[in-house]
Order: sequence, then C-alpha cells, then structure tokens
Amino acid sequence: MAPSNSSKPPNLRSEEPADAQLVGELPRRGLGGLFNCASTQVGVVLRGLLAVASLAALPPARADAPAGSLGTPTTRAVVYPARTKQTIKGLGFEIQSDSIGSGNQGLPEHRVSVPHDLTPAERERFFREMLVGFRYCRLAGGLYWRGLDAEQKQLRPRWPEQLEEVRTMLDAAGIEGVSFEYWSPPPYWKANRSYVSASAEDTTNILRCFAPDFAQDPEYRGDIDRFLADFAAAVVADLRTLRAAGIRVSMWGLQNEPWFLHGPGFSTCGYPDAASYVRTYRAVAAAVRRLDPGILLFADTESSFPRKIAAGMHDPEVAALVDAYVVHTIGTPSEHVRAVHKNIRTQLPRRPWFQNEYEYLRGGATPERCLNTVQHIMNSFQLAENPTWFWLHALKPFQNAEASGYSLGFWRSLIDPGEPHVDETRRRWRDGPAFASLPPELEELEMISATRGDPAKPGQAYEFVLNQPATVYLVVEDRGEHRPGPEWLATGLRAAWGEDARADTIYRRDFPAGIVNIPEHGGRADGRFGAPHLVFVRPSDPATFKPEIGLNVPIRIRSEYLALEREAGRLQPGHWMFNRHNWHAVGSFSKRMPWDSVAVGIEEEAYDPDARLFAFLRPDGKLTVVVSNRSGRDRAFELAIEGREGRWRGHRYTPDEAGEGTLGVPVGEREGALLRFTLPHLSWEFWDEQ
Repeated sequence: MAPSNSSKPPNLRSEEPADAQLVGELPRRGLGGLFNCASTQVGVVLRGLLAVASLAALPPARADAPAGSLGTPTTRAVVYPARTKQTIKGLGFEIQSDSIGSGNQGLPEHRVSVPHDLTPAERERFFREMLVGFRYCRLAGGLYWRGLDAEQKQLRPRWPEQLEEVRTMLDAAGIEGVSFEYWSPPPYWKANRSYVSASAEDTTNILRCFAPDFAQDPEYRGDIDRFLADFAAAVVADLRTLRAAGIRVSMWGLQNEPWFLHGPGFSTCGYPDAASYVRTYRAVAAAVRRLDPGILLFADTESSFPRKIAAGMHDPEVAALVDAYVVHTIGTPSEHVRAVHKNIRTQLPRRPWFQNEYEYLRGGATPERCLNTVQHIMNSFQLAENPTWFWLHALKPFQNAEASGYSLGFWRSLIDPGEPHVDETRRRWRDGPAFASLPPELEELEMISATRGDPAKPGQAYEFVLNQPATVYLVVEDRGEHRPGPEWLATGLRAAWGEDARADTIYRRDFPAGIVNIPEHGGRADGRFGAPHLVFVRPSDPATFKPEIGLNVPIRIRSEYLALEREAGRLQPGHWMFNRHNWHAVGSFSKRMPWDSVAVGIEEEAYDPDARLFAFLRPDGKLTVVVSNRSGRDRAFELAIEGREGRWRGHRYTPDEAGEGTLGVPVGEREGALLRFTLPHLSWEFWDEQ
C-alpha cells in the first residue's frame, strides 16, 4: 500500500492533537480492566450489534480456533470512525551514511556506509523493498555527515558524492525529507575542538561559550550572544548546503541527547544544564525559522521527558519556537508510552510529541521484541496521539556488534567485507572464554546464555519462557561457595572454561511450560562475583520446542543467533538482507499505513497491555483496524465498528512471516459492522475496509 506522495509540506505545528486520555500507573503485564474507557457503553454497543448481526456470515479467522471459543480470552471494543484524532504523517528511519566503529566506538576513515557501500543493483533493491513507504530520514550531523570545511566551522561531504548519494536515495524511495540534528557540531564551535570527548573525565565536550574559561577565548572574549549568533549562522549554512544538494529538510533539532557531557566513543556534545540548552535553542531555532518557516522545530531528545526545553517553555519567545516535543524511549516496553504521554500532557504546554530513536541497546532482535515494537507503534499512535514514529537504523554492517538490536537489515561491505565467520564455539558467555570441557550429553541441547556484565556486581538474574515441560540444566561457576536453591538438584556433572580452566558445577530442575526464573550468582571471591548462570534445556518434545526470552534481558538463545549468523555469512560484498524481527514490526506499518492517515477513537471493554488495538482512516476515507496479541495464548477479538457496514480484508504478520512485499499473509474477509477473529500468540493483523 503506497504512501500518499503529496508535495504539500508537512505542518505538524498546526495540528495539535485532541485531548487524549490521561492514565495512571502502568498496569501489571497481563492484567485487564485498568483502563477507564466506559466499558459499560462498550458492552451495550457490542450486545446490540451481536443481536442484529448475521453471525453465520462471519466465518472464524481460524477453523480450529473461532473467536470467543470456550477457554479463549476475548478482547471487546468499539471503534468510532467519526471520532477523528491526530493526522499520522508517516514513519521515519535513520541512515548510516558514514562509518562508525563496531559497538559505536570510533569514527573510522573508511567509507563503510549506505547507500555508498552497496552495489548499484542492491541500492535499487534497498530503496524499493525497504525504504518505499517511509516519509522521513534522520540525518546525523557531525556523525554520519561529518566532513568539514578548512576552518572546521561547517559541514561538508566527506567524499564528493556523499550528499548526492543521500539525495538519490530519498528521491528513489519517495521520501519527503530529512530530520536533521547535530550529534556534535563541527569542532570549531566546541570547547575541546573535537567531535568526540577525550575521555570519561573530559569536561570540555560542550559548546565553547559554556566553558569556564570562555572569558579568555581569543575570538569572543566571553561574548556569549555573539558566539551564539555566529553558531546559528553556521547551522543555517549547513541547512543551505543540504538544500543546495537537493535534500529537503523537513524537521530540525538542536542536539541529539544533550545530556552526554563526555559521552561514548562517537560524536556527542553535552549541554551542562537546561539554561544553556534553552539559550542556545532560542538563538539557533529563531535563525532556522527565518530560513524556512516550513521546517518543523523540535526539542530536545532527552530520555522519556523533554526536561531541557521544559525549563524554557514559560518564555513565550522560546515556546513559539517549539513545534513538537521529541524524546527518546529506546527499547522501552510498549506500556511506557502511556506514562510518557501523561507526564508531557500534564506538565508542559500542549504540543504534539513523538520519539525519534527506537532500537534495542542490549542484545539482538527477538520475536518478543518484535511484538513489543509493534505495540509500541500502536500505543504511540492510538493512546499518545503521536504524529510520527522513528526507528533507528535502516541498515547496519553485519559485523558491527550492535547491528541486530539497531537495524532493520544488515549489509556486507564492499570496502571492508571482512571474512564471514559463524562462531560455533560454545562459550561461557557472549564473546567470552570457550569451554575447555563440557559434558557430551549437554552439547546437543539448546543453550541460553547471559552477557557477562560487571564482575563487581552479582551475576545477572534473568528469565525465559518454555512452551512445553522441560528439564533445565544450570551451569554455576564455583565461586564464593555459591549454591542455587534446594530445588536445583546436583547432577555430578562438571564443566571448565578459560585458559585457567575455571570450574562449573551443573544442577538440574524440571519445569512445566511457562516462566523459568534463573537466579543471580551472588558468590564472590577476590573482589569478583561469579559469572551469570548458563542454561541448557532438554525439552519434552524437541520437534515443537521454542523458548522465548524477555524484552530487555541481556540473554540470547544459541540456535537463534547461529541461524542469523549463518544467513548473514552467506551475504556477498555489497549486498544486504532484512533483519526480519525488527523489519516485520516496522515494515508492516510503513507498507500498510499511508501518509496522512488519521487515527480514530476506540473504547475497550477492559484494557489489556498484551492485546493492543489501533484504528485509522486512510486518505481515501476507508478504515483500517490493527490488532495484536502477545498474551502467551490465542486471543479472540470482537470489534464493533460504529456506522460502518463494510467489507473487510485481513492480513496477518508474525515475527517470522510478513508475506510478499511485507504486505502480510491474507487471512480472509469479513462483512458487516462486527469483526470477530482469533489471533495466535505473537501475531498482529491489519483489517482494511474495502
């Protein structure tokens, strides 16, 4: 479903969302009935529709699990197409248009970047298969666009065709424009004269004008106003450079994550306090507004709440330059959206808000994270009335450590292809020491491992989910006389790892299907705690066994990461592949939700954080309803559509299946004003009015 390609510029500033429901404390996962949404009225409407609907004409979504069948929990709601809310402009992504070191460490000189590092045919496929449908591209000034002029005052392409490559990408994919902000201003404007901080103790990774010795600055002699005026002019010059290259700027922000005073090993610039940020924003945003009043101005990409710009919103001059609040909610549970929305709505003057960087910092893509991303998008549009939503990277180099959690896809470099290597070695933890000895009966089993973490802290506790009864083997480092609880039985088995052959004792415990809690390792000796426990699982039915891991726990399942490494290892230089668990979540919306769709009201009989709903009117006036399920079992839905006796066509997605062209797998049709269907665990569906 292609997006609207209207040439009209976006005007998020003029479209303040209607009042949204303010919510209280987040419900516990899986508890319903905590959302005050006139459930009695929902029941009345549904009963009325059930009384007049021809239920025989509503075939079940699955022959083996009809909606509302005995034992299947049911979500009931009424969709109100006439209760229109905010316009949803479309989705955004970030592009790695220059190189970065693995693990976000360092700014290499080579040009490992996209689209530069793809073959011509793979560039075209990248534009067509992934990027078509997105509206915005986030461009990282000072990081992925970091070439400099001779004085290091302004940005330039780092190689002659760099901006031309970005423009071609935008044009070929039909992307409206870029959202531009600095990760770091050019070095001239910083106290340390560098994109990156020198160390964790570096206090000069800030604008020159906020350094303690600015009064002795040889050029400005303490004149902050003159410095900020010149800095604003340089920002405008950078925007003009983009415009001259044929790149439209749709959005602008001053600084990505301004809390990084000394930051990690890539481009950052900290603002010491809210006052320094507000003072700079006022000067620079005013200059950007004069350059192009059509550019959306946003602040400030702090975590979960725009605390820097909040300090200035009482000033009418500053408030007039803030068109939207932008925050970072990186990898948070989908329910977090509700708390962020409540805080912004109750504490700040009314503006649209959205997040512009979603990814998973620790660990890789998983089926569970896939559904969390789906429901984060749904809640952002339905409950928080966001006008847009951004994923982080379109593509990352497959050899970068952060690639799986960050990207919608991977590519293998033409410039630095590396040597594809699948590490089949069983290691005590990720990238840790190999086992020197391991009981043979464990080698054939599924392995679940945690990251090492800080040795000065107890080894990480974690949990995972079994879909069937199983025996779990717990590998426990012999350290500090630590023993797990009495429910774990000694097996007499031992393991050893590392050059100094550190020893493990192995325990076992039988579990039913459900959650398995792995305790922390609290044993300590010589200032170091034991490593997190490692797990091997012997399932009762190996053919149907599929463990699940949680949302933000630093663990991984051996068979899953090996399958991904094997697939990535087959990539040819200059080629790319989808990172399907991230891509299916985001791509389902970029492909099926046209630009300028309009969210509409939904009232739920009982709020369930694991069975989420979202509804929108497409630009042609037809309705789409999105439903999702991660409740751990089948979930039935009964949705009454007020005032619509339509014909509906459904498409299903799962973490591993998205259909041809990421348009979903057809699941049949319905007719009438009542939609009834059942979704399996870890799935979501789009139902489009025809």
